[in-house]
Amino acid sequence: MRVNRSIVLAVVIAAAGTGWVLSGQFDDGPATAAAQTAADQAPPAARDPRTRVRVIRSTADDYVAVVRAAGQTHSARSVEIRVETEGRVVRVGPAKGSLVEAGDVILELDEADRPAQLERASARVEQRRIEHDAARQLAARGYQAETKRAEALADLQEARAEQARIRVDLDRTRVVAPFRAVLDRRPVEIGDYLQVGDAVATLVELDPMRAVAQIPESEAPALGEGMPASVRLSNGFELPAILTYTAAVADPATRTFTVEATFQNPDGRIGQGMTAELRVPLPPRRAHHISPAAFILDDDGRIGVVVVDDTEVARFHPVAVLGSDGAGAWVAGLPESTRIIMVGQQLVKDGEAVTAVEVDPRAPQS
Repeated sequence: MRVNRSIVLAVVIAAAGTGWVLSGQFDDGPATAAAQTAADQAPPAARDPRTRVRVIRSTADDYVAVVRAAGQTHSARSVEIRVETEGRVVRVGPAKGSLVEAGDVILELDEADRPAQLERASARVEQRRIEHDAARQLAARGYQAETKRAEALADLQEARAEQARIRVDLDRTRVVAPFRAVLDRRPVEIGDYLQVGDAVATLVELDPMRAVAQIPESEAPALGEGMPASVRLSNGFELPAILTYTAAVADPATRTFTVEATFQNPDGRIGQGMTAELRVPLPPRRAHHISPAAFILDDDGRIGVVVVDDTEVARFHPVAVLGSDGAGAWVAGLPESTRIIMVGQQLVKDGEAVTAVEVDPRAPQS
């Protein structure tokens, strides 16, 4: 969960107020009754003038922040198939909604006289080939000009080109699926007459699928292609995914970056347009889990905590809030092991000597 800065500041202010009220009971008093009695019996010169503060000992742990963003599922690709020749529909293939394999026939057009045209073109190619062979032999023997041989070759090539054109046009009367996909739409039926460019089908590839979401600009730099992710659907299913795209340019209207994660959908049950939450765990970082009551703002408005070093001196450390949960906040910027002031941090200054009283971090700080 991301921590809103305004919420953190509100917590800091509330914690500061609580600390100030508590300081009236805690300011210069000992932490225990026994310590109070010892302090009262000590001669004035022996009494400790330093501010007493309560601290907890904290050790850093691995924290894995998770970037979350709402998005939608998208097909790997969606293609609208259009005819490349004209003719009347004489046969249709699978019904819409069916899974088709690459090469499956979606529909067929009437071949009309195309087979006859192909036979004629093939015969013309054979004629031109014979003529070219004869011209080549005569030119080699010097009985015919070289230009005649070149002219015969040109006629042969023209005949072959016409043959190829008719063969391609004949092949185009069969509209086939270019890849394995779901036949989402087929707006034509037997008897329809189609012109070049008419749409006849929409193919949607559902395996693999993509989850597309928008990421705030503050989190986008931490993401990169190849990072593991997961996609949680509205029905509760959670699927492993891989981050496959991060936009290099932000949306000018929202200042967010588009990211895509790819996941497997072998049975095709997950359709396009479903609500999906994209989750991307970031690399682990060393962080401390502390109560927001320890937060304080310095004179420059930086959020941080006050710790007590090995020389019993209070030191302010600015921190970065990585995330939070019901028990506290995860922060970075502190030593691996340190003593954090939980009560009294508002009463001391950076560099001031203090008397630290260590308490159980699980005990309520009051």
